[in-house]
Amino acid sequence: MGVRIATQQDIPALKEIILSGLSNDSVWLYCYPSAGRSEAASNHVETVLKRIIDDNSKNWHCYVVDAPKTHDPVSLAIIQSLHQNEDDGKGVTEQIQRVFGLPEDPSNGESKTAKRIAALQSGITQTQQTYLARYDQVMFLHAVITHPHHKRQGYAKTLSKQTLQVARQKGAVVAALASPFSGYVFYSGTSFSNCGRTKVETDNDIENLELQIMVCTPPKPLEQRRSSIMDFWGGAKKASLAGSRRESLD
Repeated sequence: MGVRIATQQDIPALKEIILSGLSNDSVWLYCYPSAGRSEAASNHVETVLKRIIDDNSKNWHCYVVDAPKTHDPVSLAIIQSLHQNEDDGKGVTEQIQRVFGLPEDPSNGESKTAKRIAALQSGITQTQQTYLARYDQVMFLHAVITHPHHKRQGYAKTLSKQTLQVARQKGAVVAALASPFSGYVFYSGTSFSNCGRTKVETDNDIENLELQIMVCTPPKPLEQRRSSIMDFWGGAKKASLAGSRRESLD
C-alpha cells in the first residue's frame, strides 16, 4: 500500500473523496449546514485542492493512497508545514486564508458559511501559533479522508503513519483538530494525544463547534535518550556511593 504525492490529474477523484467522505462529518456540516454537496461547496473544494497541489506550494502537501486494482486515489491527507522563523504574526494566518479562503464575492462576506469558515480558520490559526511557540517546526494535519466505499481497509492509518514518519525525520510535532467523536477515536489510535479543546463560534449564532486538539510529539533522538539513561544511572550510582559513605561514617 504505497503513498504518493497528489497531482493535478487527481483533483476530480480527490474532490469526490472529500464530498463523499465528509457528508456526515460534524465540521463539514457546520460549514455547509444545508447543502454539503451544493455547487458552491463543490467549487470551493476544487479551488482548495488546486491551491494545495500547486507546484509552487512549498508549505502544503497532499498525499494519496491508490486502490490496488484501479490505481485511482481512494484516500487523501492534507498537511501544512510550518516553521517558527516564518511566522511574523501574520504568516500563519495568510497561509490559511490563501488556501481555504472563499473566492472574493461581495455576497460571500455576510453568508453563514463564510462566517463559519472564517471562524474555523481562526481556530486553526490559534492552535498552530500555540504549538509554533513551543516547537521550531509543526506539521498540521488538516484532514485524512477515505472514500466511504474503501473505509476500514487501513488507508487512513497508512497516511497518518506516513505523516508521523516524515515529522520524526524533521523533528517536527504533528497537530490536528478532530471532531469529538470519529476524529478523536481515529487520532487516538494513531499515536496522538488529546491536548484539550478549542471552540469555533461566530457572533449571533446559536450553533458552535468544539474540536479536540490532538498532538503527536517526535521522540527524542537516540543520542539524547542514551544521554538521559546514562545520566539516570550516573545519578543513581552517585547516590549509592553517597549512601555507602554515610553508612561507613555511622
